[in-house]
This record gives sequence, structure tokens and C-alpha cells, in this order.
Amino acid sequence: MSDTVIRAENLSKKYRLGVINRRQLVDQIESWVARELGRPDPHASIFEHANDRMPTPYDFWALRDISLEIQRGDIVGVMGQNGSGKSTLLKILSRITAPTLGQAYLRGRLASLLEVGTGFNYDLTGKENVYLNGSILGLKKREIDDRYKRIVEFAEIPDFMNTPVKRYSSGMRVRLAFAVAAHLEPDILILDEVLAVGDAKFQEKCLNRIDEIKNSGVTVLFVSHSSQQVLQLCTKGIVLHDGKLVAAGTAKDATKEYLKLLHIDSCEDINSEFPESRLGLLVGKIAALIIQNIQGGQLVFNIPVETQDGVRIIDVGWVSNSRLKTLRTHPTWSAAPDLCVNIVSNKRPPQQVEKDDHFLLRSGAQETWIVYPNLAVHRHKNQHNTFVIPIKDIVI
Repeated sequence: MSDTVIRAENLSKKYRLGVINRRQLVDQIESWVARELGRPDPHASIFEHANDRMPTPYDFWALRDISLEIQRGDIVGVMGQNGSGKSTLLKILSRITAPTLGQAYLRGRLASLLEVGTGFNYDLTGKENVYLNGSILGLKKREIDDRYKRIVEFAEIPDFMNTPVKRYSSGMRVRLAFAVAAHLEPDILILDEVLAVGDAKFQEKCLNRIDEIKNSGVTVLFVSHSSQQVLQLCTKGIVLHDGKLVAAGTAKDATKEYLKLLHIDSCEDINSEFPESRLGLLVGKIAALIIQNIQGGQLVFNIPVETQDGVRIIDVGWVSNSRLKTLRTHPTWSAAPDLCVNIVSNKRPPQQVEKDDHFLLRSGAQETWIVYPNLAVHRHKNQHNTFVIPIKDIVI
């Protein structure tokens, strides 16, 4: 028990949706009268478009009966789809919000980085915020002085440390925030997807820093949609789904459950309404067309790509050699290849493939193709696309 630094017992969090804050006593009375008369709450947040009436408020459980223990020195990857309750759990552990039911116990100093600029006073300069955060963690001025130079060097914004944080870009804020959290040596460090804001070089620097503190005794909770990052950095993992804890164990075991939850535990062959032989000819013709017209890269098939809206499977793709070096590719790709091709099938209707295209383009793809059952090819390009491939309707 002495090595346990975080313990959660039956944590649950309920939100009341469809209601805004009631700032005055008269608002509370009006809401109470409406409920007693069986009418919609007049202080609900939005109208129903159909009848121009307020919707009936309802309860939403963001977390349900979460129980876990985390030991000193554990690097824990927290995984789950959007809306699974990851951020709510971390906010409770960070004492930002209180649980509706259950208890959470923490031992030691805690530093949390839940979003860009968390814990910063935007009217203070970067330097003043470093000392403010250190004081909140209980460090003396002399201790902060000893760490200040390392923080500035890590953040790589020395010319702006005497500038108010409100004039920082989002990237500058996350650079300074992570540098502060990682170098003030807390006992518990909580990171919630904040690295998505930084550029690739700084993300790699942050991941290396987390790797460095693995054996320092600091406990880290690291939220990420990248299963590869969790496998690379973490010793343990937990998986949330619909507000419930569905898996807890080693990073490898938790990642396996997470991928099963996303239905990508094994990449199946392309499913389509074409006969297998005809499908093979189609894929081969697409691959040959790409290779003939684009140099300096390689083809990939049936790969899972992690996007902001979950994991998307790409039937055929092409990625440049230089970009491939910057991507994490196992077990899921951290970004989309330069060119993505998806084939409409019985299990992947046009609406789904077109939705996939939207998120693939936002995840780094320069161009996407949709191949329909009639063998027509629809292309969607990003603004800066440089591919020149003369495509007509493919005929097999």
C-alpha cells in the first residue's frame, strides 16, 4: 500500500445536460415550478427546433464505478475513444472537478497539463508563470531558480519569456506548459493529449523526456490515441469505454483490448462486392497506376490510421520515403499516407468511405480516391496537393 500513489474507489461523475447555470434565486424557483407542473425547464440551454420549446433536461454519466490503483513510478497510458471519459477522470484526479460518487486518493505533488495553457495566468509573462507554477507545487524560489534555465532551453522560446502569455501562440503555450510540468519534478504528472498541438519535432522531444523519467520514480498518466506511443513509453495501460473501465494491465494487454474495441485487432482483406479475382485486378491496376506516376515512395495496403474521429482503414496508400521516417506505423499509423485509396463495398457504404476521406485529409493525406462499384474514381485533394496522375474511369 505504501507504493500506491493514486487510488480510485467507485468513481462516478454525472452531468445534467440541457440546463445552464442558474445564477439567481428566481431562476431556481422558475425551474422548480416548471418541473412540478410537468413542463420543460425554462432555463434549459437550447430550444428544440421542431416545436420551439425547451428540451427536457436529462442526466449523463461521464464515468461509472471506476476503481483502480496506480503505483509509484508507473507510466500509465490512458486510452479510449472520444467521449469515453478520459478527460473527466483526469480532471477528478487533478481536483479540478469533484466526483458525484466515490473517492480518489493521491499521495505527493501533482502537476497536470489537461489543455493548452492550463495553470497559466495569461496576463503574466512566461517567466512569471514558471515561478507561479513552481510555487503552487510547493517549491522554494531557490529550487525554481535551479530549474529555470532547463525549462527555457526545453521550451525553445527564450526571446519570449518576458512577454505576457496572452500574446503566445497555442504552440508556444504548450511548449512552455510541458517544459514547466516536466522539469518542476512533481510526484505525479498528468498529460491529456496536449502533445497534439506541438509540431512533430517538439512532440518527439516531449516523448523522449517522458522516456527519460521512466526510472525517476515519477508517476505519469499519459492520455493518447496513439497505441504505438503507449507501447513505446508506458509500463501499464487502462482503457475506458462509455465511462467504464474495460481493461487495466500491462501496456501491451491494454493496447490489445483498445485495438479490439476499435475493431482493428486484425486487418482483414478488402471486402467488396467484386469477386476476389476481379478485386485483385482492381487493386493491382491502382497500384501500378500510382507507381508509374509517383516516385520516391512506397505502396501500403490495408493499414489502420488514427484520426481525430477514430481509426480509419485504408485499402491502398502511397507514402513518401521522407515522410515515412516521421510516422509511427505499428500497430496503427499516427497519420495518413500522402495518397489514400478506399474501395466502396457492402460493408463500407459510400457514406462511410466519404466520411473517412474527410478525416484522412485532415490527418495528413494530400489526396484521396474513392473507387465505386461502377469503377468510377472520385478524387479529393488538399489545397497544396502536388500529385499529377492522369486518371480516367478504371475499367477491369
